[in-house]
Amino acid sequence: MSRERTVVFVTPYYPPDVGGVQTYVHSLAAALREVPGWRPVVVTASTNARSGDGFPVYRLPALAKLSNTPLDPRWPTQIRRILRTEQADYLNVHTPVPGLADAATMVAGRVPVVVTYHAAALAKDGHPVFNTVARAYAGAEGFMLRRADLILGVSDYVADSFRPRYGGKVGVLENAIAPGVLADCAVAGRPYATAFLARLAPTHAWKGLDQLLHAMRLYLARSAPSARLLVIGDGAARPGYEALARKLGIADNVTFAGNLSGDAKFRALRSARSLVLCPTSPNDAFPTVLLEAWANRVPVVAAAVGPLATLVDDGVNGLLAAPRSPEALAEGLRRLESSPALADTIRDNAYELVRSRYTWSHRVTEFLQQLAAVGGEPGGRRAGAARRPGAGARGPRARQW
Repeated sequence: MSRERTVVFVTPYYPPDVGGVQTYVHSLAAALREVPGWRPVVVTASTNARSGDGFPVYRLPALAKLSNTPLDPRWPTQIRRILRTEQADYLNVHTPVPGLADAATMVAGRVPVVVTYHAAALAKDGHPVFNTVARAYAGAEGFMLRRADLILGVSDYVADSFRPRYGGKVGVLENAIAPGVLADCAVAGRPYATAFLARLAPTHAWKGLDQLLHAMRLYLARSAPSARLLVIGDGAARPGYEALARKLGIADNVTFAGNLSGDAKFRALRSARSLVLCPTSPNDAFPTVLLEAWANRVPVVAAAVGPLATLVDDGVNGLLAAPRSPEALAEGLRRLESSPALADTIRDNAYELVRSRYTWSHRVTEFLQQLAAVGGEPGGRRAGAARRPGAGARGPRARQW
């Protein structure tokens, strides 16, 4: 009987911390766990403990943190030990966060390296220090990308940015959702005209909530004076957004619901007749919330920024609006509200698209096909090398180092 093959996923962020990278890695690892003959292991700098993953999770504390980036010089030694202990067949690092992915790639040895890239751009509006660090890292990450046997963008938009430099070793493994998120529910009784879902942190100002608040002022004045906006999310920037709503005279039409997760988040999302995505930069390579809206039959109005311009087909699975334009967002909301037939078409097309293409059961099959193309010897060893007794135990465990 052949042994299980092990994929070691290395990610700076991981649940219970919330975010797109966290959800992507956990979902892919969980889907791989269900495939006979395969075994996931996770290495992360997220030290908030949780249980119930069903596979090993190594949590490596960081000695320092720059902005939201954990860093620690001990990581190469620690990760080398983990790769040997778990007898890794493949290493899948998730970036572009400096530190952990670079350390893992540095000590990979003969283990095939797959780099999954989660950002379409690193620069963030209004954060010059972060942008300086990001530009410096963009130069330093060259070693990791040259060493990689395969580079996977989480959207075609990201992959296309690497193809001129890295050619045939660039592929795509798009974002997805768990099948349980699909909700073929009724659409009646949705009290909010639209919703916005994102962290309300200063570093996430590029998500564009200020743009939407200005758009709501226009929409209320011209089309629907009683319309309401639901904001799902929280963070240090929330008081500023609440103050902006008051300044614009729309505070009574905006509900700040705070952080919601799981079923509570999806119930809140389904209480809106649309969702607005209005980033001011292409940082988000494939927003998970786009798929969540599609899966919950919530039509999307999206600014044509970065990957959204290719993921959303205007009038088919959503509406596209000009970038950085509250006027265009307000017009998108008006189009949906004034044409129930258009809203129904978008709702049905988007739901069918996510059901048939964007679940993790589809994605893990693609992932294994890509690993097969990479090749590599079992355990990252030369053919015929012996496996140590007791190495790579199959039971789940969490390690706090």
